[in-house]
Amino acid sequence: MSPSRLALVHLDEKYTKNAVVKALDNSAIDWTIDREITEDNAEADLNLPFVSLQWLEYEQINWLHLSRHSETTMANAYCIRKGLIRKAQLAYNMTKYLSKNPESILKQAIPETWQFELDHVDYFEEAMNEVFEVERDLLENEEKTEDRHMFIIKPSMANKAAGISVFDSMDQLRAIFEEPESDSEDEEYDSDAEDLMQVREWVIQRYIDRPLLVNKRKFHVRAYVLAVSNIQVYLYHDMLALFAHKEYSTTDLSDSLVHLTNTCIQTDEADFDEQSSVRLYWELERLGVPKADLETMFGKMQLILADVFDACVSEMTTFQAIPNAFELFGIDFMMDQDLNVYFLEANAFPDFKQTGAKLQHVIQELFDATTKTAIEPFFSEKKAVSDKFVKVFEKELLSL
Repeated sequence: MSPSRLALVHLDEKYTKNAVVKALDNSAIDWTIDREITEDNAEADLNLPFVSLQWLEYEQINWLHLSRHSETTMANAYCIRKGLIRKAQLAYNMTKYLSKNPESILKQAIPETWQFELDHVDYFEEAMNEVFEVERDLLENEEKTEDRHMFIIKPSMANKAAGISVFDSMDQLRAIFEEPESDSEDEEYDSDAEDLMQVREWVIQRYIDRPLLVNKRKFHVRAYVLAVSNIQVYLYHDMLALFAHKEYSTTDLSDSLVHLTNTCIQTDEADFDEQSSVRLYWELERLGVPKADLETMFGKMQLILADVFDACVSEMTTFQAIPNAFELFGIDFMMDQDLNVYFLEANAFPDFKQTGAKLQHVIQELFDATTKTAIEPFFSEKKAVSDKFVKVFEKELLSL
């Protein structure tokens, strides 16, 4: 019988941490799990030579230990992957990749994107000159009331829908960067607005204005993608469909409950219903989406992911896949009424809790499958892949 291995486990969200611990308990490997990890003791040298697995928040991972014991220990994240998860860097990588691979599926799957940098609203006009296509279309909108060009702007390094806005006029875009006026000295301080004012790097994309609708509501697909070692990439079969709170319409672009499908912005609404906002992708068949269409879009997602990862791993300064690490990413897709599939963004350490209580088993099965596919083969000669995963990409990379 093989001796027990030591795993350090800490994730801030209890929902996720419990699923990880249970997955390790279910593993074919005998784990001793240290759950009392803090930012300080995760970096301590004490007992580190005996640690086989670090499943921690990114900031707590001891990268020096990981590099010194590359054949006997692994961690749940890659140290460098900003080329995938940082929106502006991803946009650069996608543009570069398409210049070399113009026939790639990404030509259709990546919404037209512009990198937008603004230090202060006083320099707004100069910044707009750098995204002249956006400026041109917004000026054209001033002469029309129908068929207006619509855009969406996102901070390069934000999540949970923070700072995302939809707009179709220059005034709407400028207002995003203007400091809100306070009517009273006693008005409650808005830390989120203050944080937004500090953002310098954004991306602007053409808005997907003909999204595929179910029950008249817009939705996006949250897919879970596992990257292993150096490098194999797997798409998890059970995906989520996350719905906007209100029926879709383009009459009011400022209503985030119509246009944004991240459920974290809905939970404070009195009529929020988790079961109608968070569904399984494959259950959409019961809501009117033909199974053949779901299969077609699932196939497109696999092709898109293959080229996205090919583009990112080719840029070793912004994505380095190391042999003794794995990582789960939350990938967001959107589909339009013609069944075109669009890659929206990739999230590191995604918010698994948004899956909710009813579908919690999906996350547990995800971590069980991750343990089987990424961790167990590293520590044994048994090479197994969970049937919950579909391999979409594989490439042998040189390690720095």
